[in-house]
Amino acid sequence: MGFSGFAWLWPFVGPLGTAGFVAALVIFMLLDHRDLRDRLIGLIGLIGLIGHGQLATTTKGFYEAGGRVSRQLLMQSLVSLVYGILAFAGLYLLHVPHPLVWAALGAVLRFIPYIGPVLGAGAPILVSLAALEGWTEPLIVFALFVVLELFTNLVLETVLYAGAAGVSQVALLVSVAFWTWLWGPLGLLMASPLTVCLVVIGKHVPGLAFVGMLMDDKPALAPEYGYYQRLVARDLSEASELIESHIKTNPPESVYDALMLPALNYTERDRLEQRLSLEEEAAVIEATRELISDAAESIRRHADTKPPAASTDPSLLEPRQPLAVLGYAVNGAADEVALAMLAQLLDDLPIAMEITGGRMQAVELLSLVRDRPFAVVCFSDLPPSSASKTRYLVKKLRSALPELQIVVGRWGPPALADESPQALVDAGANHVASLLVASRNYLGSLLEMPRIPVPDTARTCGDA
Repeated sequence: MGFSGFAWLWPFVGPLGTAGFVAALVIFMLLDHRDLRDRLIGLIGLIGLIGHGQLATTTKGFYEAGGRVSRQLLMQSLVSLVYGILAFAGLYLLHVPHPLVWAALGAVLRFIPYIGPVLGAGAPILVSLAALEGWTEPLIVFALFVVLELFTNLVLETVLYAGAAGVSQVALLVSVAFWTWLWGPLGLLMASPLTVCLVVIGKHVPGLAFVGMLMDDKPALAPEYGYYQRLVARDLSEASELIESHIKTNPPESVYDALMLPALNYTERDRLEQRLSLEEEAAVIEATRELISDAAESIRRHADTKPPAASTDPSLLEPRQPLAVLGYAVNGAADEVALAMLAQLLDDLPIAMEITGGRMQAVELLSLVRDRPFAVVCFSDLPPSSASKTRYLVKKLRSALPELQIVVGRWGPPALADESPQALVDAGANHVASLLVASRNYLGSLLEMPRIPVPDTARTCGDA
């Protein structure tokens, strides 16, 4: 008979040999895992990726990788178990032969990404076509697996499995293709754990940070950068969606400081560094001005859905004389838009705010404050621009009107915020803030101070 009689076995020899080699390798790695761990740490230090001086970082990386893989396997086991139980119940009720075998096979095959569920459902469907009479019952079996797959993906995996591995779906798909090409069918089974390990290495090894950026399931851009990028791309629709999402998942009033205001700071920075033209900066500012009203409306809708407070201080319901505030935009349109955001934050307080642009000379500003009963002047001067002009204006006002409350808004993200507000305080400012909410709280604390009646020409903050 010779070897020709066994020629049909050769297509299986390669995959079986690879599977046997990988299985033996895993067994010996588990038996000698302590020595292998120490050698791997030593190798990482030798090639300079982390170094012996950062053993804590290396150890944290190993434990995080192990924790992610364990969590992913545990959640996948739970999903497969529930899937197998439901599949067995359905196949048993539909009188498909050997339902326990097909249910167990389907549960095991779910450990193989993408292809496994198809194979697990395909086998009992083919058996139903051969064993059951007519077309009705096989179609019901097919419908059973469609419903079961939808339930598993939309319910079970969402509740139990979502985020367990910490790998994006696109990265996992690419990884499955690579490991399948490298190791064949066994690579399908190993793809998820190996990809998780790569993501953790990218997180803890500075030279491989790009791996974590490409493969992690966390957003690649911080929310404020993503919002700013959409404004630069002139995509107001997606920018508005980011605002809505932030308001739903965070304190609504924080949307100005967290998303909208940093975009103005980044725009000014990029224009000063000649990465944006004046026209592009103006486009971002106008888009922000348009989105302020959308954000305010979303905040109001969100507030309407909240249950009313249990009790309200009766004194807060009494009519009050509005606090007259002059908002002065030091450097133009971006500062003026920032004042409009502050005005929206003040909407629920008895504060009348009038906004004026920065084209006014110091003498004209001083004359306006003297002629009108403003109790507070609020300067808007967004970083990274220099605060020298604001310091000059604060000194002029303080020397002429010692009782005037002067508030300075150097509003911006921490990366662009001033190191110290002391220079403005020394010039005569009563309050210097890097957040709009902080300025809002300070102005609210001034409501009990004696105030002069506000004339009709002053606009309320809602009109600003």
